[in-house]
Amino acid sequence: MHDDRLSELPDHILLCILERLRDDARLLATTCVLSKRWRTLPLMLPRLKISARTFVTTDRTTSRLQLLRRATGSFAAAVRFFLAAGTATGGDNQRAIKTLALEFYLTEVDSLLDIVRVVGAAIGRGEVKDLELMIYTENGKAFLEAESRVGILLPYGHRFMRLLRDAPGDVSRSLTKLWLQNLAFLDPSSDVGILLCTCTALEVLHLERCGFVDNDFSSTLAIDAPPRSRLKVLSLKNCYVGKIHLGQAPKLACLICKGWFSESCPVTFGPGSAPCLDEICLTQGAEEWQLRFSLSELLENTHGVETLRLGFNDDKIWVHPESPKTLGAAFGKLKKLYLMDVFPECDLSWTMFLIQAAPLLEFVDIQIYTDHACCSAGSDGDDGGRDVRDLEWEVPRGFRHSHLRVVRITGDIDARKHVRFARLVMERAVSLEVLVLDAKITCKGCIDAQRQDPSIVLSHFPQDKEGADALVRQQVKRGIASSAYVLVYSASNQEFQY
Repeated sequence: MHDDRLSELPDHILLCILERLRDDARLLATTCVLSKRWRTLPLMLPRLKISARTFVTTDRTTSRLQLLRRATGSFAAAVRFFLAAGTATGGDNQRAIKTLALEFYLTEVDSLLDIVRVVGAAIGRGEVKDLELMIYTENGKAFLEAESRVGILLPYGHRFMRLLRDAPGDVSRSLTKLWLQNLAFLDPSSDVGILLCTCTALEVLHLERCGFVDNDFSSTLAIDAPPRSRLKVLSLKNCYVGKIHLGQAPKLACLICKGWFSESCPVTFGPGSAPCLDEICLTQGAEEWQLRFSLSELLENTHGVETLRLGFNDDKIWVHPESPKTLGAAFGKLKKLYLMDVFPECDLSWTMFLIQAAPLLEFVDIQIYTDHACCSAGSDGDDGGRDVRDLEWEVPRGFRHSHLRVVRITGDIDARKHVRFARLVMERAVSLEVLVLDAKITCKGCIDAQRQDPSIVLSHFPQDKEGADALVRQQVKRGIASSAYVLVYSASNQEFQY
């Protein structure tokens, strides 16, 4: 018989080994049956993830529903294996997982309740501190029409609410993060309210393709967290609602809204609704019927936002340029501004109204959308019919910004339009320290596509030092007395400093 020298290693060495396996419950369980010593080690990991997706097999003769139910059975067995009573030792050697993350499909509620009770018992014994749940349905991410949502997604909403109602109290009180996908509710405002009142420790709530079952997206999802709520991050992605109204969320620090179905402004805030809010992220590829709206309308009743992220998905700009005075209250503390996936033909001068409205702004990051040659036929060079008539903005001659220090422009940079904006920033930002023009191509697929077809043009930005010199010295810095240095990355990933 060979000595088990591996198990003689100290706990912290063995835990370093298991850390590499913590997201693969099947492999982790296989490893932990090596000896009694290894059996208790998973309960010493700071974070343990058990995912039903790990157990989904490929079998073309079996339906997806059957495969997912089999995976759920294996998932349940894994939960029992790691959390069975008696696994942990008592006294001074008591083990405790700091965070247990469970990822599963919303199949039969009765079988899931058995799993939840095992988790609740482990929490009650002090073996698990915080709980994270990621709950999916058997459906994919495709957009569903109203009739499909009623017939397909609504039953999952009922299942989740029953699971929430019948789960042990230790589970709901220890839940810190919840991710829900493809659930429909008859009354989301009420059900989300019940969720927030029941799960008092919840800090992160992510809803993806969740919401109402109505036809016209005219209803409003009202978020009213109780005064004791710890909710810090609220994320909504392509939810089936008209608007989101934040009535009360005393600890909310970050609001994320990616994709909405309202005609104009997707989110409103009640007076004093989110006193701790300091970051907002909005991302949308706007449809033709969706109107531009003013940020002053969106940010009314917010006064402490420090980070603002706006994403346009290579589509029309859905914000109206407006007087900086109307944005003064909301932008008074803004320090970081991110504009993501701006369509390449768009002149950036309109963004100056945002810079004017934020006197404490220090960092601006503008990402120009890149049309990948590896997965498309490439851009045809026009603006795709996008309406840019309302995007003109004239910067007052005497305007100077005293806090802006870093401006970064990345992606498919136009050597004329976007560089004109870079010059404008250098003229007006008197404390500017760094201007970055980053046009490097990082996609390996695009590089390979160009090797196969040399006629493909990946970038119109200068490729060599001579071109970069001419661009910066003649178009950006000429005639401007600025101590800021310009950092240029060419499409071929060469770096030039000025």
